[in-house]
Amino acid sequence: MNNWVYLSYPLSEETPAYGGGESITIEHGKNMNNGDSCNTSQWCFSSHLGTHLDFPKHFSRNGMSASDFHAEYWIFNTPFLIDISPVRPGSLIHPSDINLSSVPKDIDLLLIKTGFCNYRSEEIYWKQNPGFSPQFAQILRKKFPALRVLGFDSISLSSFMHRDIGRQAHRAFLDDVRPILLLEDMDLAKIVTYTVLQKVIISPLLVHGADGAPCTVLGNIV
Repeated sequence: MNNWVYLSYPLSEETPAYGGGESITIEHGKNMNNGDSCNTSQWCFSSHLGTHLDFPKHFSRNGMSASDFHAEYWIFNTPFLIDISPVRPGSLIHPSDINLSSVPKDIDLLLIKTGFCNYRSEEIYWKQNPGFSPQFAQILRKKFPALRVLGFDSISLSSFMHRDIGRQAHRAFLDDVRPILLLEDMDLAKIVTYTVLQKVIISPLLVHGADGAPCTVLGNIV
């Protein structure tokens, strides 16, 4: 039986932010309990909070933004997940740490499960998150010509303990004629070794010119 599951987290005032930054603030406006005709609220949050996409504009002066992609871009029919959990806090993940030989060449979305989502409610999640080596970008482009997005269950591609390398890695993925977008802070707890991931839909908050956007991610699993 096919099942659709969320691979993203809902935003809340407990959502962790990279580097211990500010989370979402929610201010309530109209309130039916106070006699208003409806309930309303105002939200204030970073474009890189919670489960979110990094667009090329994040690290490229002339890079594409949220509004530059067609709707069908966000439907992935050949996703693939690699489980490398558990990954040590603060570590840098290098190409040699991941076996790509079994990954189909035609994948359009690659998800990497580090297991670090288990720490999401703790300070260690943003303070000692694992990061990715810049060398990954070119290797993935060469091996998987249809790859459009790399997703993972860590708060950022950039380890907070290795921020200079993290900036290099962001540029390597995003500032290229064939960018690979980054889907950060995913919820991959529902994906286990026997799970077959058939399709993924990413639905970013569509803000004109955005360099990043929180998103809802749906996975079809068997």
